[in-house]
Amino acid sequence: MIQRIQTIYLLVATIAMALISFKVPVWTLNEQLFMAQDDTKMFILTISAFLFPLISIFLYKWRMVQMRLNRLAIVLGWVISIRLFSVHYYTGNEMSSYSVVLLLVYFVSLVLAYKAIKKDEDLVRSVDRIR
Repeated sequence: MIQRIQTIYLLVATIAMALISFKVPVWTLNEQLFMAQDDTKMFILTISAFLFPLISIFLYKWRMVQMRLNRLAIVLGWVISIRLFSVHYYTGNEMSSYSVVLLLVYFVSLVLAYKAIKKDEDLVRSVDRIR
């Protein structure tokens, strides 16, 4: 449902992770041939972190499942950020500020979406208590 604020937060998180997934290199041009790097696992992680908030948008009737998916997306985001920082630290390349800002946007929007979903769940439970 688009009128809920958590839908906007989840959409922002989805867009941020989609932009990060395009930023992560999966293939490199080496000696005129495309050779696979070790970042295929990273690409799979970013695509799954992209899909969890997107799927969570359509599960608005099942708030508990939405909250679990958001927690899983947050954990997956931490795994991605640790891997990105470690790869850039050990290879000596500088990590672009673009990726750091998008990771922050991803985390903040997921946390805000989680809080909004939790608020809705608490409201529904309080109304059920009154009945």
